[in-house]
Amino acid sequence: MSDTASVKVAVRIRPLVPNEISRGCKEIVDVVEENEQVIIRSTDKDKPFTFNYVLPSHTPQHELYNRCVQPLIGNLFKGYNVTILAYGQTGSGKTHSMGTAYKGEGEMGVIPMAITEIFDFVKDNFSYDFTISVSFMELYQEVLYDLLSSKTRDQCILEIREDTVRGIHIPGLTEVPVQSTSEVLEALARGSLGRVTGATAMNSQSSRSHAIFTVNISMNTRDNCKENNKQAKLHLVDLAGSERPKKTGAIGNTFKEGININKGLFVLGNVISCLGDEKAQHGFIPYRDSNLTRLLKDSLGGNSITLMIACVSPADYNVDETLSTLRYADRARKIKNKPIVNQDIKIAEINELKKTIQHLRLQIVGQGGPVICPAEIELLKKQIIDLKLKIRELTVQLSAALIDKTGLHEKIIILQSANEVLSKKMSELKDQYDITFHNISTGLENNDTDLIKENLTKLQQIQYQFNAINSEQKKTEEEIRHHEESVNNHLMSALMTNEGDTIAEIQKEQETHTTRQVALNTELLEIQKQLVIKESLAQQLTTNNQYMVDYQALAENEAKIALLQKEKDELLQQLKTIQTQGPNKQAEQRRKRVQELEAQLHDLSKKVQEQARLIKLKEKDELRINRLNQEITQMKQTKVKLLRTMREESDKFRLWKKEHERECHRLKQQDRKKENEILKQEFDVFINLVEAEATLTGLLEDRATLQHQLDELKANPETANTSECKSIEEDIELRSVQIQDLQQKLLDSDEENKSKTRFDKFQSMSEAKFALKVLFEQAAEIQKEKIQTEIKLNELQESYSEFQDKIKESESQRKITEEKNLEQLAQLQKSYEEKVAILLRQLRRVKVDDVNQTEELKEMYNIQQEKIEEQERRIQQLEDLNTVLEDKLKCSEVRGEDSTPVQRPRKRSNPAIRINDGTFIMEEKENVELDLSLVDEASDDVDNDPDWRKTPLGKRIMEEKKKLTLARSTLNFNEHGSIKRSSDGGCTCKTNCLKARCGCKKLNLVCGNSCKCAPNVCENRESGDNTSVNSDDTEDTFKRPRYVAYYKLLRPFPLY
Repeated sequence: MSDTASVKVAVRIRPLVPNEISRGCKEIVDVVEENEQVIIRSTDKDKPFTFNYVLPSHTPQHELYNRCVQPLIGNLFKGYNVTILAYGQTGSGKTHSMGTAYKGEGEMGVIPMAITEIFDFVKDNFSYDFTISVSFMELYQEVLYDLLSSKTRDQCILEIREDTVRGIHIPGLTEVPVQSTSEVLEALARGSLGRVTGATAMNSQSSRSHAIFTVNISMNTRDNCKENNKQAKLHLVDLAGSERPKKTGAIGNTFKEGININKGLFVLGNVISCLGDEKAQHGFIPYRDSNLTRLLKDSLGGNSITLMIACVSPADYNVDETLSTLRYADRARKIKNKPIVNQDIKIAEINELKKTIQHLRLQIVGQGGPVICPAEIELLKKQIIDLKLKIRELTVQLSAALIDKTGLHEKIIILQSANEVLSKKMSELKDQYDITFHNISTGLENNDTDLIKENLTKLQQIQYQFNAINSEQKKTEEEIRHHEESVNNHLMSALMTNEGDTIAEIQKEQETHTTRQVALNTELLEIQKQLVIKESLAQQLTTNNQYMVDYQALAENEAKIALLQKEKDELLQQLKTIQTQGPNKQAEQRRKRVQELEAQLHDLSKKVQEQARLIKLKEKDELRINRLNQEITQMKQTKVKLLRTMREESDKFRLWKKEHERECHRLKQQDRKKENEILKQEFDVFINLVEAEATLTGLLEDRATLQHQLDELKANPETANTSECKSIEEDIELRSVQIQDLQQKLLDSDEENKSKTRFDKFQSMSEAKFALKVLFEQAAEIQKEKIQTEIKLNELQESYSEFQDKIKESESQRKITEEKNLEQLAQLQKSYEEKVAILLRQLRRVKVDDVNQTEELKEMYNIQQEKIEEQERRIQQLEDLNTVLEDKLKCSEVRGEDSTPVQRPRKRSNPAIRINDGTFIMEEKENVELDLSLVDEASDDVDNDPDWRKTPLGKRIMEEKKKLTLARSTLNFNEHGSIKRSSDGGCTCKTNCLKARCGCKKLNLVCGNSCKCAPNVCENRESGDNTSVNSDDTEDTFKRPRYVAYYKLLRPFPLY
């Protein structure tokens, strides 16, 4: 079954649904039917995928079945298991393609068509007796339910079992025997009613569980040949779709269901990835991480012929899910299943063993030798790694032991050298002490005080020498202590090696150094061994030489020989004398005595000769001892040189190792810094991706809104072809381009794969801890920035609240000021009307001499009435100006400038413009502000007012009030003042009008044509007549002082 061993994949693309059309979604999936290829369009580079079957959006159900499913149904009757599973995003058409919810109407899906074909085959085949049963189960929130059971739902919970013989099986699962297609469809419909579904924003009938409909087929031959009996299973799997809560709008229980669905699909994706990876196929496959993957264990990588129908959406709105589905489907194509014919267990086992034997024979023939089990190879590799690790550890320990041993040898040498010096000095001191003590004893016996004093002085010198020896002993101890510290430091540096962080170069150099140290140590041991032997021999020779020759006996023998020789010579002389005299007895005695002496001399000569021989031997031994001592000295020097060499090499290696470790540490720090920067960059990229996803969501919502607006405009014939429609279409097109660009960038980032392999590069726990520390620091920094931002936001909110309070307070003050201004304006209007009425009454008291004067008075009345109207218009203009200024005040307060500097009021010299009626008005400016309270009665008690401050402004106001009082006093014609004024309001001066008695000068006015003063004499007149009243003008100026006093007060006083 090599042809059907691989999982086959069919990709089905559904059309755009109304929800996607209303959102303005665009199709980004193209199909190349000739090459069975799917292409995802993007702004940068298109992404092609090739599968076994590719079905475009216009493909009907029967074509899906005929092309993809029908070739697999025949394998059921050969005894193979067949699995057809639908995989994809929620709302991508899985249930529609599988036909799980088929109720006998409309297009049939895969399940009804497959059932129909099975029963058609059974009707036409008479060589087997077929027994067919069906089962239907759903996996809802990791709990398995029996959909064909007549029990309540709580009692329909099933458990999954697994054994080595039957594999995955479900005890207690209801299997309904069926005889026809209608019975199967009835069972399918009955089970579908119990399946959990729910409405989401993407699908009104979204499956909330994974459904598995199984058809069990048992085939028994009619000739009772058990070897040909077969069983087969057809698994029809309708998986719940992967979903994102942002798109589905799932909340509450629906949200929890989505979490469990995604969890199961995530584990399924991991299993597909592991099975699709050739390197990971022989490793651990996480089937047991989810009940879904446990149920599909035979379908994916097991005993089944499998077809995966990957359902995708063509909309750019779902490009992430579409691409993820296509990637998993592409990996599923690489999965290798192992389908076998389902027969009797023993027969199947015998057949399987035969196949195994045949396969092994072919391997032996092909390899030319025995086959090595891969498991044994892996075990041996593991053992080699363990042994290398142990060798490395033992090498380090051996190096440390050699350093310790070298240190001990050096310590022994130091102690031996100090001991030899000390022994020599102690021997000399002992001899001196013995002599001195003997002399003191002799002096005490002889009462020789000089001798005692002399020897006591020597004893004191001996004491000094003992103190010097003690000082040298302390120096030796100090030297030993420093030496031990040095050795300990070397040991610590040799043992401080991290197993995981050891570099190959350092390991190799460590091994070379240890080998060299071992060779030197071996040589040192050999020298030490020979040195011990030779020292022992020299000690033995020295000891022997001490007892080889008795010099005292030798001297005594020589003295005896000399005495005996002398006695012999004397006796011989005497004997010669006696012989000349004749023989006698005395001569005989002397002759015997001579013989005895000769015998004694002979014995003594032998002894002397023997002693001489021993002396010669002793001399030879002494020469030998000297040579041995020289050799011992040389060996000791060689030993010291070896120890020095070992120490120097150890120091060199320690320094080299320290330098390399420092360099390695520096490089690791640089790597960690780079990793830190990379982590930060990845973190920033991840944040940017999150922001991009949020932007993409906003763009999708904007496009959906624009599409909705466009649909509404097109629904109306009047607005269907307007420019507004074209503008919205252009906006939609622009949004689509932006959406496609963002989606392409998100796809290029490949965040899904990066998230899985982001931490695979960490090879040790220290690297992982460092990365975790960096992430913690980054998260803490972000949290810190967040807290600071929240603090600033709170401060801004507080400032905003304060500004709101200030604005409300300013608004209330503005209203109060406005009310005061209106009240003052009303009082001013009332006063003005009263005074006009007084003037009119006074006019009526004037005697009329003739008709012409009456007409003149009427004309003056009309003129005054026009002036009143002009004054009312001026008041209206001032009110408008006040409104404009108040609006500007509101705008400045709304800007939130809570620390706006208060400007001191500047004195503005707005020039008064004189009009034809003799009155003055102020030039209108945009920044003029009025205080109408100045026109009130001058009755303020400034002494009792607590808020009164005597400022230049106050003085100015008081002066203006005085002038106003003076102007008002001139309106009372019953009182006669000293000001020279005519009845028509002009002065009656006879002089140059420069004195205060001139009415015009008193009121700071310029004399006009109505004055009685001589024009050629008056110096209070203007140079031109462009602003004066014409003599032919009939306008009366009787009330001019009243208007002048009023308009002089119209000065720019700021409102506080």
